[in-house]
Amino acid sequence: MAIKPKVFKRLTEALASKVIAGHYEVAFARSKAEIESSQALRYRVLFREGNGKITEEMHQLQREVDEWDDYAYHVIVTDKRDGKIVGSVRFVSTEKLPKGMKSYTEQYFDLSGLRDRYKNPLELSRACISAGKRDGVVLLLIWKFAMQFINKSGFDVMFGCASFSSTNYQIHAPILHYLNQNNLAPTELMPKPIVDNHVKVSDIPFDENSEENKQLFGKRLKVPTMLRGYLKLGAKVSDAAIIDPDFNTTFLCIYVDSENMRTIDHALVKK
Repeated sequence: MAIKPKVFKRLTEALASKVIAGHYEVAFARSKAEIESSQALRYRVLFREGNGKITEEMHQLQREVDEWDDYAYHVIVTDKRDGKIVGSVRFVSTEKLPKGMKSYTEQYFDLSGLRDRYKNPLELSRACISAGKRDGVVLLLIWKFAMQFINKSGFDVMFGCASFSSTNYQIHAPILHYLNQNNLAPTELMPKPIVDNHVKVSDIPFDENSEENKQLFGKRLKVPTMLRGYLKLGAKVSDAAIIDPDFNTTFLCIYVDSENMRTIDHALVKK
């Protein structure tokens, strides 16, 4: 699908974006080698560390590769001291996908409501940070770069999957119920699961009035770092979670209206 001229012009300018802070640099991958290094990081973090199902192809390549990589903008965070990639995330413009090809998220959710409301969506996926670099600095730079790119390029909604480690969704009941009560998408925009391996959050047992959960619920919840950034931007989530044995995760669909990003300070990810 051809990208509209005005969108293409904005993208061309936005793709020149770069964020430098100390010895870190965030930019789009410019070479096959950089993309492959990003895929290798995904393999180590999402599958080796996350205990996902490693296929023979992954094992041979020592990388995680899928059909969306050819159409994605690959963001990499490089430690300039040794040249190693320590963080990455993938942006996919739905306008850039071939006719009939849906986004990764749309394998699991019907996003008709979002597509009716927004005309220029951007999917964020495969976010990961190297072990030892998860103190918040690299994440902050990724979010700063994402906000800068979206503000320059004119995408009107950002969406993706908010993942929690483990397919045992019951252990995530506190945060799932918290999001269900505080960040639920409106009915007309609700992402709807289209696969069988899902659970309605409202059906997950959880007693918020128990003494233990009173301390957890909304107060000491352990929020995944990437999700924390979404929430700072006023994110909305689906009312159902997908149980994904391939990645060994439980995940919600999540989206943010880009207008929210234009009014928030770039240093949004604070503890």
